Amino acid sequence: MTTANEEFPVKVNNEIYGPISVQRIISDLKSGELTAEARFWDGEDWIPVSLLLDESERKDEVNLWNDDNWTNESRERVSENGPPLPASSAWEDLERKGRWLMIYGDHLVIEGGSINREDLGLMMEGEPRSGGIPMKKLLNVTFRETDKGVNIIASSFHKMYEVYALKCQVSKTDSEEILKELKDAEVRIIT
Repeated sequence: MTTANEEFPVKVNNEIYGPISVQRIISDLKSGELTAEARFWDGEDWIPVSLLLDESERKDEVNLWNDDNWTNESRERVSENGPPLPASSAWEDLERKGRWLMIYGDHLVIEGGSINREDLGLMMEGEPRSGGIPMKKLLNVTFRETDKGVNIIASSFHKMYEVYALKCQVSKTDSEEILKELKDAEVRIIT
């Protein structure tokens, strides 16, 4: 990243010192004279001085760039009979086994289930048959009651000017829960 003889201004609390050589910054950091809260100016932004240390030397340090403790290991296991994603809320499609409508983070997701004739037509037209739509990108979500339950159609933009829809059918009780969550997210609802 840097060479030992490069020099940078160092900021501790609201006071700026230097320019100080990288070698001296690392030495002061290792000896405890400089805390991990100190920052150095890289020409664009104030960067934590601990980044100047080798990765092996900063393993015990709290990762400043990982506030939510993200790891590559999955903590949540998705059950075989449940939704395909560890979603905060999920409802199973009544018409297609294995297909789920989920709220995953800030996305409305319709995923899973086997491919049917309607899906083949969508795929041949280049339209998505499943996927996630960010809540803020939803044009609207339509709720239509049927004999079996409630059809839900989530619409958004596809490509530049084309609109596409993801569809599923849930129970009346599930549709009321979905409606409440979407209203809380201020999504436009059509009934």
